[in-house]
Parts: sequence; structure tokens; C-alpha cells
Amino acid sequence: MPIIDFTNPFYLISAVVLFVLCVFLAKSNKSNTVPCIMLLSFLAILVGHTIELTLSPSSAMTTTLTICVVIDEAFTFVSFLSFLWMDKIQVEQMLSKKGKGKTTKEIIIKDDGLDILWKQV
Repeated sequence: MPIIDFTNPFYLISAVVLFVLCVFLAKSNKSNTVPCIMLLSFLAILVGHTIELTLSPSSAMTTTLTICVVIDEAFTFVSFLSFLWMDKIQVEQMLSKKGKGKTTKEIIIKDDGLDILWKQV
């Protein structure tokens, strides 16, 4: 049995609530540190579930761990998107503080390597 079993509704709801609270905290602080920590945490949980999946002896445990791995991947993807979103907010805040004399296009090209991605999204 996995330690963090996302097939259990309590763990799943707790993870979603914790995720939303962390995104709210990051948005209020305008920092991408909290989503980065969430991303690394979900990646660590994903690695743990994958190791447990390779070592699982029973088929019932394999099914549970497979569902957990899929949910881990979804949380990892969403936390990566929130990291990119908070990174954009943090860069825009830094631009507003130090870029008074320059045009914003010059600063964005220098400071924000993800500008191409945000234009497509």
C-alpha cells in the first residue's frame, strides 16, 4: 500500500486544497518559489510511486499505484503550469520596478525567456 494513496478521496481532496492554497500564497507574494517547491514535491512523490510500482507484487496494488502515478503526473503538469504563471508575474513585477527608462520589449527579451511560450498560450 502506498504511503500517499491518491485513490483515497481524503488524500486527493487534501492535495487539491493544499495546491490551491499554495498557488494563492504564491500569487499574493508574487514569487515563483512556492510553485517550484510544489513541483519538486510532486516529482518526488511520482518517483516514489514509480519505484513502488516496479516493486509491487500483486495486481491489485499495481492498479492502485498506476492510478496514483497518473494523478501524480497531472499534479506535476498543473504545478509546472502554475510555476510558469508565477514566473511571468514575478518578471512583470521586476520589470515595473526597474524598467522605467527602457522599453518593455527590450527588457522582456533580455529577462524573460518564456515570452515566446506566453504569446502562444
